[in-house]
Amino acid sequence: MKKDDETFLAGWLAGDLTDDDLRAKVSAEDFQAYRKLKDSLAALELPVPDMDANFASVKAKKAAALDRKHRPKVVRLYAYIAVAASVLLLVGLYNVFVFSNSAETSFGEARDLALTDYSHVRLNAKSSVSYPNLFAMNRNLTLDGEAYFEVTKGQRFTVETSQGTVTVLGTKFNVLVRDGVFEITCFEGKVKVCHENDTVILTPGNAIRFYDGASESWQTDVAKPGWAQQESSFRNMPLEAVLSALENQYGVVIDCPESVKNIRFTGTFTHRNLDMALQSVCVPMQLKPTKATGKIVLSE
Repeated sequence: MKKDDETFLAGWLAGDLTDDDLRAKVSAEDFQAYRKLKDSLAALELPVPDMDANFASVKAKKAAALDRKHRPKVVRLYAYIAVAASVLLLVGLYNVFVFSNSAETSFGEARDLALTDYSHVRLNAKSSVSYPNLFAMNRNLTLDGEAYFEVTKGQRFTVETSQGTVTVLGTKFNVLVRDGVFEITCFEGKVKVCHENDTVILTPGNAIRFYDGASESWQTDVAKPGWAQQESSFRNMPLEAVLSALENQYGVVIDCPESVKNIRFTGTFTHRNLDMALQSVCVPMQLKPTKATGKIVLSE
């Protein structure tokens, strides 16, 4: 926000400026935030202080010391205080509702988050989330990577990703968005998934994946994702995405032939031992891992 925004923001709050006037002065994103906050302010039932009575009392006590030529300054001070208070309230609420918290994980790291609405998020390796300060009032979260959610019942809870959105009321589910893969598994409750022009409702035990312009769905009987229990599991997953998950767990770089990157892999690998994890992936895919300087090279 620019320093000279106080005048026109106060004018807009007072109704002296139209919405179109404000749009011409701020970005579209900021306008939407200001509009939302103004609507929120309109709904608040706050006691209105008797400013006239307060100022009259002050003026009465200071009357002997004031000259007539100074009285206009008192009026201007009153107006300035009103403007400053409006702007400060608007800016304060803007910070509360719009500014976000964030959390991320590094290679081989998982992290648990407790949100203010009592929901819980467990982040997988090399993943990140961001969410508003007052999350209980605006349950909208942005995810990059993979996370498992246990959502308390309440108003709509939305997970936004680069590939689509997942919307729930109260449930347990897993979301993966990485390497062009958008995969959602529902463990409890009901999940609404939106991807481009597709909208799907998942119930417990149902999973769906969007990849390379196509989608596939299946059923599972597990209670939570394997990675939350130190073992990554995959069903018909492109090998490129499997190797990316392995890199994220162990902090390594893996090179493999282009010809095998889109071959599908079904299986698991452990998070506790790199050599065992490599064998779990390479043996069924008929690949040979060779450790080189700074990376692991796979050959057919």
